[in-house]
Amino acid sequence: MFTLSRIRELCSSVGIDDCAVTVPHLLDDDARYLTQWLQKGYNGSMTYMEQNLDKRTDPQKLYPYCKSILVCLLSYYKKDRQVKGAPYISISGLSRNDYHIVMKNRLNQLEQMIISECGEQISSAWLEPQHVFCDSAPVFERRLACEAGLGIIGKNHLFIHPLLGSYVHIGILMLPIDIYDDRSSKWVNFNPCAGCRKCINNCPTGALRDDLFDARKCVSYLTIERKEPLDAKYNNLLENRLYGCDNCQLVCPCNQSLKETSCDDLKANAELLAMTKDDWNNSSHRKKLKLLHRLAKKN
Repeated sequence: MFTLSRIRELCSSVGIDDCAVTVPHLLDDDARYLTQWLQKGYNGSMTYMEQNLDKRTDPQKLYPYCKSILVCLLSYYKKDRQVKGAPYISISGLSRNDYHIVMKNRLNQLEQMIISECGEQISSAWLEPQHVFCDSAPVFERRLACEAGLGIIGKNHLFIHPLLGSYVHIGILMLPIDIYDDRSSKWVNFNPCAGCRKCINNCPTGALRDDLFDARKCVSYLTIERKEPLDAKYNNLLENRLYGCDNCQLVCPCNQSLKETSCDDLKANAELLAMTKDDWNNSSHRKKLKLLHRLAKKN
């Protein structure tokens, strides 16, 4: 049987920052939360959240051969910041390359290593259905990361890792083999949100609440996902934000002493860092569309 310790060695060799494993099962609590969230219309124009609910809450309906779910993390944290006064782009958006591609490339490399070591244990037919995911399919990535013992979902509704903070991309590799979790310990007592409300108090639009997250008010939703024209009430709240928002991450105590990402593809794009407010204002319509299109492709 393949062990998680061996998987972790392979993950390290392809540049994955951390990984763990869980087993597929029905995510009942998340199904109830999602149903209530959708009933209140908090998904706004993200109608894709209403689709494939059965696959989202039951991994084996998404990938029938699934026996193990490998959850992998890549840090995208960077200390470099934009020129003061420039229209704000989220830390994730400042990356040099599309994180979906970056993560999937590593997951595909990892899978080939696993196949080479498993030999005939894995049938090629088992690998035909889609089973490699990174924020591009009906998968509860954050919940699976919690189930794997990698951290928690914080009050900011982001996944938080004890060492990498919340600046992480999550990749999922569903496998048709059993993986034995031979870790001596997990982050079982990690609970940094107890008694803390910094993210909630610093959310500029009140999207973060003690109960259900209202995505319709989230600045990241308003500047990236929303299809309709913005209501006038958000003009002042958005301030100088062009693409996304990091308020809830910037104030989080878990994000105050992080190491920068070691992944070159996820380090800061020098062109975006250097652009001033005047550069943006004076850019041609074509250049603005090109830059914004590149940002949009990352999400």
